Amino acid sequence: MKHPESFILLVLVLADHFLTLIGETQRVKKYSEHFTIEHYELNPARQESVARKKWFNPKHILLTITILVLLMLVVESSYMPELFAQGLLGALLVCFGSVVGRHLGNLLTFWHINRTPNGISGQVTMTHAVLLFLSLYQLTGVLVPVVLVAVLSPTPFAIGGVFGVVLLLAVHLQWIRRYNRQKKPLDKADTGDGG
Repeated sequence: MKHPESFILLVLVLADHFLTLIGETQRVKKYSEHFTIEHYELNPARQESVARKKWFNPKHILLTITILVLLMLVVESSYMPELFAQGLLGALLVCFGSVVGRHLGNLLTFWHINRTPNGISGQVTMTHAVLLFLSLYQLTGVLVPVVLVAVLSPTPFAIGGVFGVVLLLAVHLQWIRRYNRQKKPLDKADTGDGG
């Protein structure tokens, strides 16, 4: 096997699923008393299953494993140039590594607030669009060092890592557009101006 690191991708993708559910469970203990949000899960396709705290989602797990096995077969194929395989792995590992890192940061935040409940007071209500923008802005903190690594050490893996973060940013922008499209008709209906 030329790329055993592709197994790390499987671990990261499954960690994303379970850390999301652990985060949602921890968020409702104390954090949710101060920060009201529409959805903890940013991905619209997974919001319902996360809200229901569906720990074992056969459809998600089967789809994840199928895609990753196909990806491994492609990366291991003798038809794929090695530089492209390294770049693809860099993109995916940095992308999902960033997601898992964000989950760990969230869990530490929830843990801290749960341990020091008097350290925070008041209430903030955020729309899902604001939450998506905050996530987008925090990803720029990941993009800067990844770009520096790619500039100073321009390996296919590092350059792929830049594309992985850019992909995450693009996905966030798509989710924001989708959210705004869904909310716009509701907002017009609420104001009674009809358009």
